[in-house]
This record gives sequence, C-alpha cells and structure tokens, in this order.
Amino acid sequence: MPPALVPLALVAIGVPAALRAALGWPRSLGAAWLLALTAVAIAQAAGELLGSRIGLLGDAQLLFASAGALLAAIGQSVAERSQSANVRADETR
Repeated sequence: MPPALVPLALVAIGVPAALRAALGWPRSLGAAWLLALTAVAIAQAAGELLGSRIGLLGDAQLLFASAGALLAAIGQSVAERSQSANVRADETR
C-alpha cells in the first residue's frame, strides 16, 4: 500500500468507529466503513484536482478525507434512522 494511503485508510476506518463508540451510531459499521472509504477516495481526488495544500500530511488530503468520512458516517446514521422509522410505521398498521 502506498504510504499516502495509510493515513487515509485510518481516517476512513477511525471516524465511523469513533462515532459509534461515542454516540452509538451508525449501527451498521461495515456499511459506514464502505461509505467512508468511498468518501475518502473522492475527497483525496478532489483535493488533488483543486491543488489544495490545506490539511496535508505528505500527499494525503487529511482535512478533506476527515470531512468526507464524517459526512458519510452521518449520512449512514440518518439513513438507518429513517429506515427504522419506516419499519416502525409499518408495524403499527
């Protein structure tokens, strides 16, 4: 694995896990990790294309990656909550 990808992978794994440990969501950690990995890859590419130098660690766009992973984990949590609300609504009918 290229050295620049190691901190990005750690961010993608760590942010959803930290949210789950602190707040109890997202419940589906595997799906949150997959979304976070995708968001980190997109954030890395966007940072490279924009030529941003903010939040760099070597060649890794850590600031953008952290924001992307956080948005992915929050998005997964919102999706889980709306899905569980729909299931509860169907059970009461």
